[in-house]
Amino acid sequence: MSRFSATILCSFLLLIFVPIASNSHAQTTQETYAFRDAVNVPPAGYDGPVFKLSRDYPTEDPGACDESECPWLFVDVDFTSGVPVDWETGPWNDYIMAIMEVVTRGQDPDMSNDMGFQTSVDGETAWYHIPWMAYDPTAGREFVHGTTNERTAHLADFLGSPMPNATPIWGMSEACKRRYPHGFESWAVGAYNKWGGYAIGQAFAADGSPVLVEKDGRMQPAGLPFPEGTLVTKFLTTNATPDCVPYLADSAVWTVNRHQLGDGNEYMCERTMQETRLTQVDVAVVDHRSPTRWVYGTFGYAADAPGETVLERLVPLGLQWGSDPQTFPAVPESDSVPATESVLNTTLDTYEHWGCGKRLAGPVDNPKSSCVSCHNAAFAAADGEVSDFGKNIPSVFGFDGICDIGGSADNADYFSNYQFPAPYPGGDYPTAVPLDTSLQMAVAFTQYAIFKNNGEPTACTNPNQF
Repeated sequence: MSRFSATILCSFLLLIFVPIASNSHAQTTQETYAFRDAVNVPPAGYDGPVFKLSRDYPTEDPGACDESECPWLFVDVDFTSGVPVDWETGPWNDYIMAIMEVVTRGQDPDMSNDMGFQTSVDGETAWYHIPWMAYDPTAGREFVHGTTNERTAHLADFLGSPMPNATPIWGMSEACKRRYPHGFESWAVGAYNKWGGYAIGQAFAADGSPVLVEKDGRMQPAGLPFPEGTLVTKFLTTNATPDCVPYLADSAVWTVNRHQLGDGNEYMCERTMQETRLTQVDVAVVDHRSPTRWVYGTFGYAADAPGETVLERLVPLGLQWGSDPQTFPAVPESDSVPATESVLNTTLDTYEHWGCGKRLAGPVDNPKSSCVSCHNAAFAAADGEVSDFGKNIPSVFGFDGICDIGGSADNADYFSNYQFPAPYPGGDYPTAVPLDTSLQMAVAFTQYAIFKNNGEPTACTNPNQF
């Protein structure tokens, strides 16, 4: 279930995140790890699609985004009403579909394996990737579609029970539970449009080093915050099959180089070419009207949705623009008010899950979190340290008591609204580097720090259970 333009004044001190090794071989190795396409290469005789990192980031500010390229900015929305909103009576479907229309321009309507997600549209580069996502051999980019291993989803994530606010799909066989006792793997590829690509190009030097600037006594990546006009999208796939999750029938089937199951049905380090199906598409945009400057949205694939193509059968599940800091568990139940900073599509008869307290989350996301709450916690450790959740950066993906203990400091901080470059609420991580909601950038900064501290990546070890 991520992500403007800041003029860098001459007085800013440009720094390399960690000092670069002085010898040219070390620099060459660093650049190779930063910008390599995948953690492995196709085997001999392979003739299928091969992922290519899109790294020719724009060097000129794209400027204001007009209606042809950012139609969502021209949809009349109110993100500050303070009252619960309804999907059917507001402009929400128009807003998210305006985003998706841009995402799908020039793409194969069935997202076939041969095509995948294309970064070039009408002969021009339209989408860009974050570097350093192919450093880690365990979860890093595979060579077919450039997907990385995301959160491993379990049957309950897809089928509802025992989660609240879910519509179970009847008829699931017990054989599926036995066949995948550790859940389904999610493999996803994300990309930024040219406004986001312009910011990324400033945040990383030519050799892959993160570039920081000092402003008002705090360090932040050059190029951030992401400018208005930025659009981020991520296509998520799962190894769940239609016999286990019926609504995946006739979805796009990609072949990716992912982990294989061992004799005990646990995921192993060895990767093989295997099928995976499109299940979710996430989008995020910068919109100055939002209290967090960001709006997140998610789509789920539904086999029974109207439409002749895979893209037409992607159903919008909702939008979120804030974390609802006045709603449980940010406050005790006795003080809680209904969530007003998410709008959920409640018209669906296909399973979907919601996030904590009726906030938005995607089908394979953590149902105890929410899109904005999770992404807002994107920070990097300062001074070249390796990021350690709960120690030098916030616990992005969860903590003890998440969504359970109303008004706890952890929940109040996590479900807060704040904008870049504000520090994480609560004061526990005063030196952590803000990344303007980009979890992909958080991964990149962490991988860089591991490389600078440890050198070669650590090999995957079996069994590979995340």
